[in-house]
Amino acid sequence: MAATAQQQERDFWAALRSFYLSPASVALLVLNLLDGLFTLTFLQLEVAEELNPLMRLAYEHSPLLFMFAKLVIVNAGLALLCLHRGMTASRMAIRAGALIYAVINVYHLAFLAHLLHRWPHLG
Repeated sequence: MAATAQQQERDFWAALRSFYLSPASVALLVLNLLDGLFTLTFLQLEVAEELNPLMRLAYEHSPLLFMFAKLVIVNAGLALLCLHRGMTASRMAIRAGALIYAVINVYHLAFLAHLLHRWPHLG
């Protein structure tokens, strides 16, 4: 039994040493950060509202808590997926997450363009 526990511990540390971030993982991290910055900016300008109840509560408490929670939640999920990157489902989930955040950021850019087009008439 002890040999099995020791082997599991060695396997765990070996997996951490070989931790690899794929291009999709890096894209997911960057796009998540951009999503948070766009959302925070729009919330601060009072031109949008946060629809996610958990993130709305975090923002109402503190904009810093909002960004911290957003980054920690996605980064923790990505870390788990990267640790299990040998599984096809993990690799697909990372790619899907990056694609979803890409679409969200395109929406943010379109919303920003809309705001800039209407800027003199806002307020």
